[in-house]
Amino acid sequence: MFPFELLSSEASAANLLEQVRWREGLCCPRCRSESVIKHGSYREYQRYLCKDCDRTFNDKTGTIFAHAKIGLDKLLFAFYSLLRFNTSIRQLDAEIDVSYRSLRRRVEQFARTLDAPDISLV
Repeated sequence: MFPFELLSSEASAANLLEQVRWREGLCCPRCRSESVIKHGSYREYQRYLCKDCDRTFNDKTGTIFAHAKIGLDKLLFAFYSLLRFNTSIRQLDAEIDVSYRSLRRRVEQFARTLDAPDISLV
């Protein structure tokens, strides 16, 4: 059973993303350097500074969650519900209070990232 308390807030979802994304070690998404230091925070997300390319990034940088207006906790819940329970986007729209169009766009992006065959979202 999935521990839904991990998706109870944006901070706990950010913590989950950090653990999953950097499980093999922290590296810069731009230059792949491992000489990275913590560099403050942005909302619930830890910011990092690459000492080689002098770029800053956070846990969402370079992922499908970057620049999303929808909260990470809502997106993770939506993806889990779609995959596990075959929930419709219309039903999720009502449950998590996110517009159908925004949610559909993120689901399509998620499917492209997984290299999944075309899915029917009607």
